[in-house]
Amino acid sequence: MHIGFIYNIATEELLREYPEQTVRDADTPETIAVVRAALEAGGHTVTGLNADRHLPRILTESHFDIIFNIATGVWGETRQAHVPAMLEYLRIPHTGSGVLGESLCHHKPETKMVFQAHGLPTAPFQVFHTAEDALNPALRFPLIVKLTSEGASMGLDYNSVVYTEAEMRAQVQKLMTYYQSAVMVEEYIDGREFTVGVLGNSPPYALPVAELEFFGRLPIRLDQIDDAHVAPLMQATGRDLEIIEMESRSNVPANLPPELETRIQQLAVAAFQALHCQDWARVDLRMDRDGCLYLLEVNLNPGIDPEYIFPRCAFAAGWSFEQLINTILQHGIDRYPHLSGRGEANPHMRTYLGSLAVDRSNGAQSNP
Repeated sequence: MHIGFIYNIATEELLREYPEQTVRDADTPETIAVVRAALEAGGHTVTGLNADRHLPRILTESHFDIIFNIATGVWGETRQAHVPAMLEYLRIPHTGSGVLGESLCHHKPETKMVFQAHGLPTAPFQVFHTAEDALNPALRFPLIVKLTSEGASMGLDYNSVVYTEAEMRAQVQKLMTYYQSAVMVEEYIDGREFTVGVLGNSPPYALPVAELEFFGRLPIRLDQIDDAHVAPLMQATGRDLEIIEMESRSNVPANLPPELETRIQQLAVAAFQALHCQDWARVDLRMDRDGCLYLLEVNLNPGIDPEYIFPRCAFAAGWSFEQLINTILQHGIDRYPHLSGRGEANPHMRTYLGSLAVDRSNGAQSNP
């Protein structure tokens, strides 16, 4: 197959416009190279494409059997849904979730409302549109303050966990000032954190569970910039920056009793299904000191470099990196009948008119 491989590259233009967002979203040259090699090892021809302003034209002018997508888009609150939206508009098959799943998973309050509607456990929360909004008296401190529509720990720092209303309002105001965004506060679950890779569709299934171990001054996950992006970021911003070291590490697989691992995996799969995810995702959870599990979020197109958590969960299951990448690809292929050898998606759709017309050739209303 001819595969279009879409990713994010930190160009000079993007670094000047959105330095933090660009660096957090960008894929490294090493990641791009190793994924391309894995797809080629599966016998495919691969064309790399950056998710930039030229992508719509290239997609329109080119032919691909399917797109392997790890991009998060570029601009806007729902940028993560832009690449799937373009592909679906142009009728180009692709791996990963569609517009609905991307939109739900990348808006934290909507994610949590879906969890609540499905009876899945998640911490109580509130969305602030101004720093002066009344605080819901039912919320219990400590709280954690987050942006509503960003991933990769964007907007998080060691001041994000707050213990008083004054601290909370100061953090909310800071995020609103810098990011021009609504802000979500939720009850902070002080306990163990787990992450689970989920794959497939009919039905989805979970990989071995990973646990995050924290050794900094606060047990929250803060991402660290890849070495390849340090120099371009300093050049684009004109600043001499001290890069913050990540103060956590992941243990894969987690040292868990089988019953607890099963509970975590089942909850991760339920979250995946509730949010209309497809093919692959990473689900983050926390467990409080009483053993109660809480869903944090679902990460679509998570970091796929072999050193990152998602591939390491696959390695713990005995997979190779090439097997992981081509399994994701195959799950995408399986959703498209013309690619998987199952014929047309629905042959009746070409002739069925529903209640719009009566077929006079046989005197009966048109039926499939």
